[in-house]
Amino acid sequence: MAVPATLWRPGMTITDARLNAKDYQAGQLLVSFTNLSSYTQVVQFPEPFPIAPIMSCEIASGAGPTGRFEARPISVSPTEWTLFVLLSDSAQGPATWSGIAVHWSARMPT
Repeated sequence: MAVPATLWRPGMTITDARLNAKDYQAGQLLVSFTNLSSYTQVVQFPEPFPIAPIMSCEIASGAGPTGRFEARPISVSPTEWTLFVLLSDSAQGPATWSGIAVHWSARMPT
């Protein structure tokens, strides 16, 4: 399991685990689906966190049908989270995405 990164304090011991610890991770997903009004995808963290992190995600485009959708993280755990993309304007009906980038970030609570 990953060791959480910490701010330096007097008397702390420097270890390889502490020097290499990550309290922040980020990435990008390419999302594709056909004729849907909502979509989910489970995403594994590259390194597990000691506890569930604070998450955010965003659609990296506003062009075409993506402008009618929003994205949010759900079911966040120390090892994975679920991307939830949903149609926020149902007046136009379901849409199709092909390789749309969604950026995400996760950090340890302070």
